Amino acid sequence: MNWYPFASAFILNDATFSIYGGDITLGTSAQRAVCYWLAEKKVSENLDTFLQPVTITGTYSNVGSSIILENSYVHWVSTVRFIDTEESIYFTASGTSSQYFSLREDVYGVLDIHYLVAHCGVCHSHGSLNYPYQVQVVYNTGLPTGTSIMPDVLLALSTYAKLMLNELIGYGNEAPGDVGVEEYSAQQYREVRRLQNTDFGNSPQAIFVNRLLRPLRKHRYVRL
Repeated sequence: MNWYPFASAFILNDATFSIYGGDITLGTSAQRAVCYWLAEKKVSENLDTFLQPVTITGTYSNVGSSIILENSYVHWVSTVRFIDTEESIYFTASGTSSQYFSLREDVYGVLDIHYLVAHCGVCHSHGSLNYPYQVQVVYNTGLPTGTSIMPDVLLALSTYAKLMLNELIGYGNEAPGDVGVEEYSAQQYREVRRLQNTDFGNSPQAIFVNRLLRPLRKHRYVRL
């Protein structure tokens, strides 16, 4: 995800953070607000979608008869534009029920562009290629309403916000940068762990966050 449209957290706050184990006496309110925003942004990046529906515009090149959109959980596509090498729009199809395009997989974000197959002659008139130089798509994407406030998502958000807050105030995580400790020994106790690299880090808490979000995560590129 190359662009995040929200400048502040809209799900996490002190009340929710406290319910899910966060300590609101740590840091300042501004520091906690930053950590709430970081948690929501990181979870959005991990899931390849936003935590609430939002309409965005994406531009794609080297396309064929279908496009893997940047985000999963696509609710509708409203506009598809063909762009030539001079950045001019030479064809536009609009409407959520268009004969020129349709969502093959809404959850996985796969868009079929029927016009490319049936009417590619318009592309020939704008160069030697039988497909557009670029395709611009306007679509609505985000987790279904209510999903982002389910307990598992709120727990994942709160846990990652806690990790970020510990980094910000300077203590609380296993090691700087939320790096997991592979081997630990003290007096007569010794522990060896199998760490897993995730978007959230490789500490036990980071792995826990990753596991909580697993049912919502779609491996889109492997599927096609």
